[in-house]
Amino acid sequence: MKKEILQQIDYFCNKIKQFGSNNRGVDWNSEEAQRVRYDQLSKILSVETSEKDFSICDYGCGYGYYFGYLKERGYHCQYTGIDVVTGMIEEAKKIYGEEETEFVVGSEIAGEYDYIVESGIFNIRQEISNEEWTQYVIGVLEEFNKHSNKGFAFNCLTKYSDVDHMKDYLYYADPCFFFDYCKTHFSRNVALLHDYEIYDFTILVRK
Repeated sequence: MKKEILQQIDYFCNKIKQFGSNNRGVDWNSEEAQRVRYDQLSKILSVETSEKDFSICDYGCGYGYYFGYLKERGYHCQYTGIDVVTGMIEEAKKIYGEEETEFVVGSEIAGEYDYIVESGIFNIRQEISNEEWTQYVIGVLEEFNKHSNKGFAFNCLTKYSDVDHMKDYLYYADPCFFFDYCKTHFSRNVALLHDYEIYDFTILVRK
């Protein structure tokens, strides 16, 4: 298993054990901030999507909160949550297991989905170099592209964060680099969202 995946297992296992199924358990600053991020990611969904079924993979789903968010907004979907942390998936099944959902432990994406989204899984690089972590992120995005039919969306912390708030163990990505990479490798229809008062950015790749 890749060391990037192993370190995420260790990091988030400790979080969920310490704090449980809440924003701190998945290392969010606040539930409100995560919902703002979900607002951005959900822009990948077409207007008519809320009126009909679609399939979506939430990669790095934590305890499945994005499914609850979608349900609140009237979306009808076949939801699959994937996470490398067994404890996260166990919590997700407790909360949403009675719904039309599937939760999977692991890092591999099987099958195809209309959409794939991720929030926050690229942030914790710890002692891995920026260059190596960038290649890891690119590899995951290649998988998103391979397994999505209509598009995918992801976020990263931005290199334009205030220097005095930046931490050595976090990965601050160059939004222009990833916009260009997605534009030249995945689709002509790419949007960069960087105007929502949080120190990260969201990229939407529409097919």
